[in-house]
Amino acid sequence: MNDFINQLHNHRSVRTFTDKKLTQEQLDAIMGAAIQAPNWINGQQVSVVVVTDEERKRQLAEFSGNQKHIDDAAAFLVFCMDYSRAKHITELHDKKLEVMENIEAVLVGSTDVGIALGTAVAAAESMGIGTVPIGGVRRSPAEISELLELPELAFPISGLAIGYPADPLPAQSPRIPMEAFYHKETYAQNQREAVEEMDKRQQEAIKSRTGETKSHPWSERIATFYSERYKEYGKVTDVLKQNGYDYK
Repeated sequence: MNDFINQLHNHRSVRTFTDKKLTQEQLDAIMGAAIQAPNWINGQQVSVVVVTDEERKRQLAEFSGNQKHIDDAAAFLVFCMDYSRAKHITELHDKKLEVMENIEAVLVGSTDVGIALGTAVAAAESMGIGTVPIGGVRRSPAEISELLELPELAFPISGLAIGYPADPLPAQSPRIPMEAFYHKETYAQNQREAVEEMDKRQQEAIKSRTGETKSHPWSERIATFYSERYKEYGKVTDVLKQNGYDYK
């Protein structure tokens, strides 16, 4: 196993940062890696706004659900799916950007953002920089778009808080059994068993970290989020529609 694979295997999210700043060279290296990430048809439908200004980070933290680690991070990267370039291109060639009328636009843009963000995470961690993705930017997409002066057809999909870890790296979060993730040839029908095992692993991790024995099922937390708390992100559809994503 090479060093890069070992780094990927040892990934963990970091939510406490020191006051140490990142150099412009480091930020440029991370962005240089992210821009080379694979993307659909080489259409390059991703833009990233890198924020280091303290007041702007404070506002982004507030808009994202009062997540203090955004405020504390050395930089906050806002990854946007961005069809504003594609609009310019189609107009340049006297065509219409018809993909905006199809959910395909959102699928492609979101996927490309995820690939670019994952590449940025790997690049940052290779330099000893901690990271944590922030889906909370979708809580207030209109306010964040205004703050960052995003053009029409650019939409914030995820943030990435980066900086030097303040504490020893946290323990890795448990994962579902590999057999429920890594399917060979056809999909294995083993998700119920995987969920039960994940609940067990989560409980063992909490006990190891805090000594607490009270039950905290992973499955209950996920069920609660997707049945109730996801509504905190309820502005997404309306803001997408207002911003030119006219999918049916």
